[in-house]
Amino acid sequence: MINIINKLIVKSAQAADVVGTIDLPAGIPKETTQTTDIISALVRFIVVIAGIFALWNLLTGGLAFISSGGDKGKLTEAQNKIQMSLVGLVIIAASFLIIAIVSKVLFGDFGAILAPKLKSI
Repeated sequence: MINIINKLIVKSAQAADVVGTIDLPAGIPKETTQTTDIISALVRFIVVIAGIFALWNLLTGGLAFISSGGDKGKLTEAQNKIQMSLVGLVIIAASFLIIAIVSKVLFGDFGAILAPKLKSI
């Protein structure tokens, strides 16, 4: 009986290795810490670009407000641009708070989504 079980274990171990070992292509990070660094850098880049865009719109809205010359249409358009730029900056800032709260509720740690600790494979 033990012989039969041993043969089944050996056969199942051989069957599990049907594909063999697959190596990662060149340029793909082999460690998860490299991947989290890439994701973190990408998020920082997107936040910086969004902040620069919102600041640019705020400045151009302010310039349009100053140069409206009393025209109601231009003045309203400039005020809307300034208001939307400020709302955009608030959303950028609040997104980190929202992500931290969701991370705490789902994973029990404020940094689980923003700064994940991944295990190596």
